[in-house]
Amino acid sequence: MQKFTRPITREVEIGGERLAFTFGEQGIAVRPVGSRKPPKEIAWAALLTHMTGPSAGESPSSEQVTAALEQLRGPGTKPAPQPEPESEPAPAPSGVSPTAPPP
Repeated sequence: MQKFTRPITREVEIGGERLAFTFGEQGIAVRPVGSRKPPKEIAWAALLTHMTGPSAGESPSSEQVTAALEQLRGPGTKPAPQPEPESEPAPAPSGVSPTAPPP
């Protein structure tokens, strides 16, 4: 096994957001790529405890991932662009033809 001589940073895309993970002797730090805010950190022991807890091995829902990304970005930051769902045109009021010119 190789010990940490210096932190190692890798970029990962999760939920459409690019995140920088820094692995070090004390644990892992995560921040959005390009952010100057302090990263969120977790110690190795805390990570191990979380991974072996009651929800270990379960994949998070897309809502949970979105909420986690919003919390990581913090207040006052704009969210990552989300594709807009296709919407149907609103129905015309009854008795009005959508193609007829207004009176």
